[in-house]
Amino acid sequence: MRHYEDLSYAEIAESLGVPEGTVMSRLFRARRALTAALRGQDLGADP
Repeated sequence: MRHYEDLSYAEIAESLGVPEGTVMSRLFRARRALTAALRGQDLGADP
């Protein structure tokens, strides 16, 4: 939603019915997982 529809964190939060901070943390974790996958790493559980 953030990249394809160019929605703000607030707009995504409203659409999903979650707090804005939740949207930000989920996107952070998703980007981190994608980076690790592209590098061939496994992050496992949160540090």
